[in-house]
Amino acid sequence: MSRISTAEYLGISPPSSDGTRTLPITHKTNGGGRGSLFGGVGLAAGVIALADAAGKPVVWATGQYVSTLFEPATLELTVDLPAVGRSVTQGRVSGHHGSEEIITVLGAAGARDELYRGSWDTSPDAAAPGACPDVGRRFEQPSIHHHTEVRIARGMFGFTGVGAPSGDNRTLLWARMPEVTPDAAMLAIIADFGPSAVGNALGQVVGITSLDNTIRYAEPIPAGTDWVLLDNRVEFVGNGFAKSSSMMWNEAGVLLATASQSMTVIPMPDVP
Repeated sequence: MSRISTAEYLGISPPSSDGTRTLPITHKTNGGGRGSLFGGVGLAAGVIALADAAGKPVVWATGQYVSTLFEPATLELTVDLPAVGRSVTQGRVSGHHGSEEIITVLGAAGARDELYRGSWDTSPDAAAPGACPDVGRRFEQPSIHHHTEVRIARGMFGFTGVGAPSGDNRTLLWARMPEVTPDAAMLAIIADFGPSAVGNALGQVVGITSLDNTIRYAEPIPAGTDWVLLDNRVEFVGNGFAKSSSMMWNEAGVLLATASQSMTVIPMPDVP
């Protein structure tokens, strides 16, 4: 199967005469299991729009989720570049449905000469993706979950209960989108599976609702990258909220990005 870019997969339009891009919200490509915009897709759309407008690769981006948008709907994306420099451009992407604000993405795009280099963490040992159980899909209707493969290498997948709680705050997940060529936007999508570590840390299946979602890119994705390993850690759960972070590696042990989120925690008594 030939792969396409994340922008093509999501169906993001080229900019119109006024610079507006559109993102269709459907179950099949970018809806979550309940039919709403999948949080990682919203951040990915911001990454795509910012990189396109700036003409440079995105260095970091953070999304603030203001409102929920259910399908069928169209998200309109507008880009503002308040600071355009020789090597770095600061940008803001606003996502609206009509007059309602859905998501705002802030970030920077740029390319600079490399004067220094260092990477002090190393990719954790994990069984190969094919030897790890598939996390399954909680919802039957078509959604982005049916176009994303996720396998648990350590701990329990806190959204479905696959695996066994690790007894600490850490999980390892393999993830890929078989139809998509790995790129910066795809990493933003699969990073949104990292907060499943909250259920593992608590030892029970829970749901979460993202308040923010941040990704910081390291290396350009090397050719031949397929699966991405997410090393997920939960820093805190309390007062109804949780904070988690992930380091994202390819199969060769190259650090691709880091990600973090703040979220609300939702009990799921109907799931064992």
